[in-house]
Amino acid sequence: MDREMQPGAQRRLTPEERAIRVKNLKRKRRFRLAIVATAFILLLCLIVSPIIVFAVFRVKTFKVEGASPYTSEQIISASGIQQGKSLIFADLDEAAASIEKTLPYTDNVKLTKKLPNGIIIRLEETSAGFAVEMSGGMYALTNSELKVLELSGEVPEGTAVITGAVPVKAEAGSIISFSAEEEDKTLSLIKQITRSVAENGMEDINLIDVSEKNNIYLIYQGRIVMQLGDSSDLASKLSLGQRVISQENTIDPAQFGTVNLTVAKKAYFNPSDFNDVSELVKYRENYVAEADGEAENDNLDSDEDDEKS
Repeated sequence: MDREMQPGAQRRLTPEERAIRVKNLKRKRRFRLAIVATAFILLLCLIVSPIIVFAVFRVKTFKVEGASPYTSEQIISASGIQQGKSLIFADLDEAAASIEKTLPYTDNVKLTKKLPNGIIIRLEETSAGFAVEMSGGMYALTNSELKVLELSGEVPEGTAVITGAVPVKAEAGSIISFSAEEEDKTLSLIKQITRSVAENGMEDINLIDVSEKNNIYLIYQGRIVMQLGDSSDLASKLSLGQRVISQENTIDPAQFGTVNLTVAKKAYFNPSDFNDVSELVKYRENYVAEADGEAENDNLDSDEDDEKS
């Protein structure tokens, strides 16, 4: 005869039910242990990983690639990255900017990491193709991007003088600056010209005059004026002007004259004596006469020395 369950009394579990309960308890216990173990491993990784990174990935070697007037030691020092510094956290963009600023005659500097502990520095050499006229008889020597390479009291041979825009700041390693009211317009205008001159491989440009923004002109070999007019289509005007000069040089490589490029996609060459071209007269008065005078003085000194001997 079956016993009736008393109210409030617990029912005994069957063997099958007890087995299921034990199995569930074990599963929960394993789950809790897995959570604890995972948390411990993550915590351990957080603690150990930085130690491994700092201990293993440290800068030990540098490799400098590309032409440069500076030594590898100067370039590495200018980067600001020292041996022993964490390679992972090294700021390569900042290092590249530091090299270009500290060593002005460098350009297109790029740094890459070479695991586990190397840095490769690739760079190019830039040159002074332009000399921006400053006050006091000084010139800021720049590349085509108007980055100041150095200040000089003389214009190197083969360098084009830029006149008509006096800079307010010319610091080696930085882009030249003009007065606030004309900064953007003047900088953009001159950069268009210098870039076009460099890209077209135009050599023997002596002068770039931007005194009048609607009457921009260049002087080639001290004998041909390239009249550009305003700043519109500067690149195409200069490219066309270069072709005209090349053609005229095949006829007479010593002739004087003017290439009128003021009309878009049109060029007119007018041969004449330099005395008939006001821009050439002004250029020769300001830049050539002084150089000729110095050369004449040198010749006189040489003659005097010969007479004494």
